[in-house]
Amino acid sequence: MKFSQDKKPVQLPTAGVFLAVPLLLGVSLTGCAQNSGYQESLASAADNAQGTFSLPRGEDIDAPIPLWEKVLIVCPYSDTKLVPEPFAKDVQNLDTASTESMQWLLFSEQNNVSRTSVERTAIDFCQGESRPIEYESNRAWHAEKRDGVWVMEPATD
Repeated sequence: MKFSQDKKPVQLPTAGVFLAVPLLLGVSLTGCAQNSGYQESLASAADNAQGTFSLPRGEDIDAPIPLWEKVLIVCPYSDTKLVPEPFAKDVQNLDTASTESMQWLLFSEQNNVSRTSVERTAIDFCQGESRPIEYESNRAWHAEKRDGVWVMEPATD
């Protein structure tokens, strides 16, 4: 049996390609699923509200911290330099100028803080205010649907 010596060996992609593909897939998949659960809970609460209501909290609402005590709402272009504790550390790496389509909700229970993002095309906390504002879990809210978007505003006393 005679083998030909003039064939070139098959070259495989470099290791960088093998590492980059799973990384890109992981980033894209986690980016899509990160906020959908709590965002859906917010939309459901707004849809079912008769007058004022509180933002959802509890075990079955997909909040990053189910029994959160406070929420900090951070809007696009917000200046996060003067954010109060316990949220200050968690907003340091937040690039509020990167997109106008998202807002960030940071939930706290004592010193435990966790963040999620909510699409402004579905629910918008950022109609009139641009600075980060902290709210207690029992704060009353109004929701009004405008052009298919739930616009959320804190109720005034």
